[in-house]
Amino acid sequence: MVQTEPVAAARGFAHHSFPDALTVIVGGSVLTERRTPASDLDMVVVTRPRESPYRHSLTWAGWPVEVLVHDEQTLAAYCEDNLARRWPGIPRLIAEGTIVSDRGALGERLQAEMRRRLAEGPAAASPAELAAHRYELTDLLDDLTGAEDPAEIAFIACRVLTKTAQLALLSGRHWQGTGKWLLRELRDHDPDLADRLAHALRVPARLAAMAREVLDDVGGPLRDGYRVTDPRNP
Repeated sequence: MVQTEPVAAARGFAHHSFPDALTVIVGGSVLTERRTPASDLDMVVVTRPRESPYRHSLTWAGWPVEVLVHDEQTLAAYCEDNLARRWPGIPRLIAEGTIVSDRGALGERLQAEMRRRLAEGPAAASPAELAAHRYELTDLLDDLTGAEDPAEIAFIACRVLTKTAQLALLSGRHWQGTGKWLLRELRDHDPDLADRLAHALRVPARLAAMAREVLDDVGGPLRDGYRVTDPRNP
């Protein structure tokens, strides 16, 4: 099936599947220069009060669709949780997306709010959060240094790369991401570091050196003396 233009497809889907929705927003890579043949329509639908929110995957007009259905209250809680955890996926979809259906300007209000919250940036990392990340990355570097099995090295290196990027974003008070969005957030925060990390994955020694560089910026490796109390057994 030939795909229609993404916004037109999203508008048709909203009219067909959610004619009574308070607002429907489509966003994500499909509306940007990052669009690929595999891009899908990421959509947020806000309805009147409902029993529970849900996510649904389907195909519409030749497009794979990922739709997140909420009412105003559950969407607000969901976005608040995303922002508190520094994972701005849905808030960014709302802020940067295109409104394809709206009643009472709810979509416009949501976009204005999410744009404001994203512009404020995430909360600064607490000393405990930084210590936890430093400890985990230090432990991973020990594993990477001592590993001899090429398969183990490959898996450990992936974790080192991910944790290094996360620590750099955390210490720099920048939004986090996963997968391709982790790279995109790091490119936005520190393009040079993002480029060097991306090319260091296949060279464990270079990757380890970069991880130590990021660690040194936040106090260095952490092992001796690190202690965490289990909240279930104080």
